[in-house]
Amino acid sequence: MKTFLSAITLLISFYGLTQTKDDLNKVTSINGEYLEKIHSISTPLSLTKKSFYLDEDWNHMVIITRDDEILHANGRINLVRMLVEILVEKHIRRLNESRVRALIFDGDKIMRIPASRIEDRRISSYMQVLSDGQVTLLEAFKIGFKTESDGYSGVVVDEKMILESDFYYTTDFSSFNKLKGKKEILSIMEDQKSAAEVFIKDNKLKLDQKRDLAVLFDFYNDFFDSNKNSDP
Repeated sequence: MKTFLSAITLLISFYGLTQTKDDLNKVTSINGEYLEKIHSISTPLSLTKKSFYLDEDWNHMVIITRDDEILHANGRINLVRMLVEILVEKHIRRLNESRVRALIFDGDKIMRIPASRIEDRRISSYMQVLSDGQVTLLEAFKIGFKTESDGYSGVVVDEKMILESDFYYTTDFSSFNKLKGKKEILSIMEDQKSAAEVFIKDNKLKLDQKRDLAVLFDFYNDFFDSNKNSDP
């Protein structure tokens, strides 16, 4: 699978990301076969303000289709509805997910994961790739709820949606497992456990932090790749 993700990066580099935001506002290379209406009529921009997004701004999105086509559009990921919205002439269309293999969104790799491969049904089907290699690390997003109660009676007076995230890993993209702590992480890296423990200690990594977790998995994946490439 590393070969697949690396191939995506090479394709993007080959085609180039030369479009500016002004260019994308004027024209999009994505066409009707990849787009669907979100409702029976187009959704005005004003109706989407309360939705949760990975990034609320419209950003340059590179779409890699299952036919390995490279498409460009202005888009954003709606985590409440678990869909990708595409801006077309001031109206919003839904990206036809069945045609999508992966996204490059605002510089980040986003993989679409079939819901059947994830146990937690609240998890969005779009995950961000944090580290790619022998073991791929992903950040998964879901919508949670936080309640606020009256301090005297305990009656719930407000309930707010909040964005939560979990970390998952996979070695073959056929199954995805939630990371459950340092013990499991070191078990995953069993063949380099001692080196990983030293790396964690020397770099004072906090494994509940996104950046530190990605740094550790990059270390492990780079170590694995360098050893593989050095084999005769």
